[in-house]
Amino acid sequence: MTETVLDLGPALRLTLGLEPVRFGLTPEDLFRLALRQNQRRAFLFVSRVLGKHLPIRPAVLPAAGKLLALALEGRDDPGPWAGVLRGTGSPPFPDLMDTLERDRTTLGPEEATLFVGFAETATGLARAVSACYGGESRYVSTTRCSLAGLSPLTFEESHSHAKTHLLHLDPGDPFWTACRRAVIVDDEFTTGSTALKLAEALHRSLGVRRFVLLSLLDWSPEGPRRALAERLGVDIRAVSLLRGDIRAVRAAPGDPLPLDDRRDRDCPEPPTHTASEDLYLHMGRLPLSPGDQTESLGRCRALARTLEPAGPDTLVLGTGELIWEPALIAGFLGAEAFHSTTQSPVRPIPGSAVACGVRFDPPDGYSAAGYLYNVPPGRYRRALILAERETVRPRGVHQLADWLKSRGCARTEVVLL
Repeated sequence: MTETVLDLGPALRLTLGLEPVRFGLTPEDLFRLALRQNQRRAFLFVSRVLGKHLPIRPAVLPAAGKLLALALEGRDDPGPWAGVLRGTGSPPFPDLMDTLERDRTTLGPEEATLFVGFAETATGLARAVSACYGGESRYVSTTRCSLAGLSPLTFEESHSHAKTHLLHLDPGDPFWTACRRAVIVDDEFTTGSTALKLAEALHRSLGVRRFVLLSLLDWSPEGPRRALAERLGVDIRAVSLLRGDIRAVRAAPGDPLPLDDRRDRDCPEPPTHTASEDLYLHMGRLPLSPGDQTESLGRCRALARTLEPAGPDTLVLGTGELIWEPALIAGFLGAEAFHSTTQSPVRPIPGSAVACGVRFDPPDGYSAAGYLYNVPPGRYRRALILAERETVRPRGVHQLADWLKSRGCARTEVVLL
């Protein structure tokens, strides 16, 4: 490993041990550093490929998923996908998605795999990984959203601002008796403890005996993985684009830049319309088959055709756990900028990955708060907010739209999916 020091002036200094990044990428391709408002952990690795805190080109998210799928398969050749991620070459978005569909890896019964994405941050990334597979597979995301009439698996995330995860599995699906492997996807494993809790829950409920912890960044120690594998008599391995360890953290109190605050305001309702029932999208809180994934992709294409194409000054936003479908719609619209709201509190400081932001009432029924970061004044003239019709809280969405107007978005529209 190579020792590397990252700092944000006097506010934060981080010493890391880093292994070489897969596929010729660099750490700078994957993340930047920010200060986090969390007593357990003062820093945040802000992903440059998730479409969460930082805006991305929509093609970056499926490219990141494809690279993780290639790493999962043990392949060394990134093909064109590293270039797509870095922005050095990408076909038109519809052609890119057609290529991904044609290049799916077909899983047979001996490799029947459940892909699980961690809410809220990694739901888009995990969908991007699972979209690279056909055959015997399912995708489901953890969620903070309760579904009526279902009894989910429940487990806790120790360092999160929203600790409790729910995992809803349809007990009537015969896939569960055939499932041989679970691939647990997150953008980053710091300790890996939450993923190991999920692995144990899946082993006890479904009898799964093979697990892969798949991530962009992996800082977790091997000892707890080995100990759990031995105790349960299962196989657990970790695969990532970048592996390392966190050797030292020095965080100093300081004065962050102020967040705009729109909470508790009554703001005007922006133009809002609801997508046709024929284009209803299933968000992955219940298991999706490869056929469901293909159907969802087609509906995103069709829904994009009902909207005005995006120009270079258009921002497309997802909300909360809703990341994958808005990213696809943004791509089919021709947008150059996509990201999403979050419930993660971050402290903007000069030189950080997070330069500015706003706090507003939750835009959905499961988040504790709403935040949006990195929308500089005057950058966008049009904003398109994509929210879930079943969980939306209009007050928070209206506050967000009003703030975007103050940043120079002359046109802000809301589409309920």
